[in-house]
Amino acid sequence: MPLTTLLFSFQGRIGRQTFWIWNCSYYAMIIGFVVGANQLFPGIASFILPVFLLLILIPDLAMTAKRWHDRDKNSWWLLLNIPLVIGRMSVPVGANAMAANEPLLYETIISAAALICGCWILIECGFMKGTHGDNRFGKEPV
Repeated sequence: MPLTTLLFSFQGRIGRQTFWIWNCSYYAMIIGFVVGANQLFPGIASFILPVFLLLILIPDLAMTAKRWHDRDKNSWWLLLNIPLVIGRMSVPVGANAMAANEPLLYETIISAAALICGCWILIECGFMKGTHGDNRFGKEPV
């Protein structure tokens, strides 16, 4: 599968290995960006992180959709990503933001929903096998 199709198409299927390679790369990019942004732009790092996260959102959703397809589930399962996206966009980056008081109720609810949805996605997409043979979303990934 060409890289552009892999990263930007919501069609087809991918196996667990490709999913794990993507997720390790995805989180390494986020960590690298946060570290670099805090070093280069300490005053505005918390403002540019959401922009970076939006730039890599489509590839992340496309990869996850393909993994749901491998499990013979449609792309509506991407709705589980909503609490994760909201949580990522609201995470403080700077040391000053981390020293804030206790989280507000809505932050706690979003965090709990993100944890539950993230665990579900991790188990379904990261650990469970895909459909054996062809399914309605395409051929079995290699």
